[in-house]
Amino acid sequence: MKKHLLLGILMSPLVYHAQVGISTTTPQKTLHVNGSLQVTSEVSVGGTGNTAGNAGTSGQVLTSGGPGAAPTWTTVKGTIFSAEYAQGTSPLVIPQGTSADVPGVTVTVTVPAGVTRTYMFSILGYALNPSIKETQGAFQLFQDGVKISSAYTSMVSGSTLNSLPSPVTFLKSVTLTAGTYTFKVRYAAWFGDQTVNYVPTNYGGYNNDPEAMLTKMQVLIYNN
Repeated sequence: MKKHLLLGILMSPLVYHAQVGISTTTPQKTLHVNGSLQVTSEVSVGGTGNTAGNAGTSGQVLTSGGPGAAPTWTTVKGTIFSAEYAQGTSPLVIPQGTSADVPGVTVTVTVPAGVTRTYMFSILGYALNPSIKETQGAFQLFQDGVKISSAYTSMVSGSTLNSLPSPVTFLKSVTLTAGTYTFKVRYAAWFGDQTVNYVPTNYGGYNNDPEAMLTKMQVLIYNN
């Protein structure tokens, strides 16, 4: 009986008073902490007395709802959320009139539920045939097996230098809703058999530059 009475006395300030202070005797809100606060797990906002609040998603920031309203988790628009990078690996010969994925230049991304993001692709590629002087073709960007962009490239004769493959750089912007997407760079050989991810050891001046002609793809991911 004494234990129950003591517990009731200790709990009475929480039951009968609307404001509770920690390290303060004059609380200004329902809970007033005069000091630092450490949170080792999620922070949930909103909800009701019977439902859990919203913990937001990765990358969101907490935005005030003003006096008397719960704050909300929001996505900062126009900022870079993250970046992806892919670089070609092994050389691959692509016969004239065919196309193939460029080895190593594939990126898979996931957009979480409730948000949209814009993906800005920047692609650099070389394709050449060390045995002939002229070739042509196109680098292509595919989204889940569907071509969404491409850029022409060629190799031309050189007088005092090796036949020179012209590099191509192209950009593509894609806005995506929730889901998982796979992007691949392919090459289509229009004229002449061509090699992508070529290591130019036979070029004059080669100084152990194995990445000089690899296909590269950078993806900047923006919050919307």
